[in-house]
Amino acid sequence: MSRQSLDDSLASGGPILIDSTVLIAHLNGNEATSSLATHVIDDRVAQGLNTAVVSMVSVLEVLVRPLTQSIDVYEHVHAFLTNHPHMRLADIDLAVAQEAARIRAQYRMATPDALVIATGIVHQVQYLVTSDRRWQRLTAMARGARVVDLGDHTR
Repeated sequence: MSRQSLDDSLASGGPILIDSTVLIAHLNGNEATSSLATHVIDDRVAQGLNTAVVSMVSVLEVLVRPLTQSIDVYEHVHAFLTNHPHMRLADIDLAVAQEAARIRAQYRMATPDALVIATGIVHQVQYLVTSDRRWQRLTAMARGARVVDLGDHTR
């Protein structure tokens, strides 16, 4: 795993969107990208090197599994999402919905992905941090935001 190459990719310290795949890898701790996800969330975001935006779609996706486990697990994940330093949860408002519709119409992305990406674009992040390889085709639609795929830094 190359934390250095990941740090180089996020070098400007600009705001980032953290995708559900990154949050889940961080929380599960047993995925190929888990250590890099933890590095982004605990080392970069918590320390203020990058501020982070998380879509409410990602919040929904991250809370599903804890709800099937126990109230303690759910409360732990909820506290992480709502109290993590320098990480802001972003609502889906009209501007996000309009941007998501544009992405869906132009690129035929699934609605959840389009909403997450649109959240980042509307909130003017510089980086879309994900573990979803399908996002690599987003360069044209991201309006200045760069996709950073954690999978590219596991080699």
